[in-house]
Amino acid sequence: MKKDMNKISKILAVLLLVSGTAFLGGCVKGDFDTPPVITPRAGFPATMTLAQFNKFYVDSLASGFGIIKSDIVIKGVVVGNDESGNIYKSIYIEDDSAGVNIALDRKTLYLNYKIGQMVFIKCKGLYLGNYGGTMELGYDNAGVIGRIPDPLIDGHLFIDSFPQNPPVPKLITIPTFSTAALCTLVKLDSVHFLSTDVGQPYSISTATTNRTLIDQVGNQVVLRTSSFATFAATPVPGGTGSIVGILSNFSGTWQLYIRDLNDVKGFGSK
Repeated sequence: MKKDMNKISKILAVLLLVSGTAFLGGCVKGDFDTPPVITPRAGFPATMTLAQFNKFYVDSLASGFGIIKSDIVIKGVVVGNDESGNIYKSIYIEDDSAGVNIALDRKTLYLNYKIGQMVFIKCKGLYLGNYGGTMELGYDNAGVIGRIPDPLIDGHLFIDSFPQNPPVPKLITIPTFSTAALCTLVKLDSVHFLSTDVGQPYSISTATTNRTLIDQVGNQVVLRTSSFATFAATPVPGGTGSIVGILSNFSGTWQLYIRDLNDVKGFGSK
């Protein structure tokens, strides 16, 4: 009888151990393997595409300067920010139709507005103007376009979800630059730097610097780099390659801004 009782006790102990393990395993699977995903959402729809927003600027403000009085909401994916220091206190967003530069009086914008981040912007109360002829969304700075003050930013800009893969840069050629591509991410293939620029730093230490890119038939465009860019002192490469960058125009001169050296591909000194 005693032996039977010992046998039964051992069996019960094994059953309790197995059931306890199964219970704990179920808890681990439920509590740790599949945690709830908390996703930030803007919570409201866009009312205009960025191309329509650009047209609104032309039609309502005649490409001048003024406040936005309508309940306009735009959205776009961040394609340029201040992470490398080559873009200062602004972000560039684009959708399938166009791009826009938003001037913001805040540093380290890249912490919230990462490349690939979807952003919704409530535009009412903000201002539109132009900097060197290129439209900019910002605020009133003594009658000209300036940066949106820091205390106002979070009441107008709202991130949606988490950063995703950014849009693929549009393959473009220098002769086909157009206002439709302004403030968007573009790519130039088979270009090289002016021979006198090769080996020089992207930017001198005292001022933003222009370097010249040339295509296979001699068309040229300015590559503009801030002296505060993390890669400013890096020598300009020789050889031929591809450049990805934000397309801009200042007083009739086409310009490109690279985000960092990952936008410079395939070059090699000769």
